Amino acid sequence: MKNKINNQMKGHKSLIIAAILTGLFIIITVPTVMAHCPLCTGVTIAGVGVTRALGWDDAIIGVFVGGMIVSSALWINNILKKRNVGGHSLLRISGVILATFVLTILTFYFAGLFGPGNDYRIFGMEKITFGSISGSIVSLAAFVTSNKIKEKKGRVLFNYQTLVLTLVALLLNAVLFRVIF
Repeated sequence: MKNKINNQMKGHKSLIIAAILTGLFIIITVPTVMAHCPLCTGVTIAGVGVTRALGWDDAIIGVFVGGMIVSSALWINNILKKRNVGGHSLLRISGVILATFVLTILTFYFAGLFGPGNDYRIFGMEKITFGSISGSIVSLAAFVTSNKIKEKKGRVLFNYQTLVLTLVALLLNAVLFRVIF
């Protein structure tokens, strides 16, 4: 039994080290002048991997999945803007977020992470879906807050402002879920 626990801990440590190294690689290689970048997406994906490896509740994992969904959608939206894809910007970003959310949830369903036999629910909804919705809202609110700060001050207050605000907001959301659920 003790060897099994030690082997599991080694696996968790390896995953955490890999996530940290991946994050550092992304930080080093990403240009410093990107409004919304792969760095944000990489960090949220690493958060999902670490929480899943630690065996945390699906609602907490969902918080980071929600952050990843919004981060990926904002990244895709920037690519669309650079390619001069027209249309109303609010409708475009809403559509991209919705499409990213639906594709993520379908992936979870087909991967067997949830379904009719799952008893782990909050308000009748899958915990990971509930957490994803919450994480998406919190992540989007942090992004909007960062933009409001930039508009008001005319600049960012510190490097990686949007990333830090988003990560702190997601962590606070996850801690809240940990305490409640």
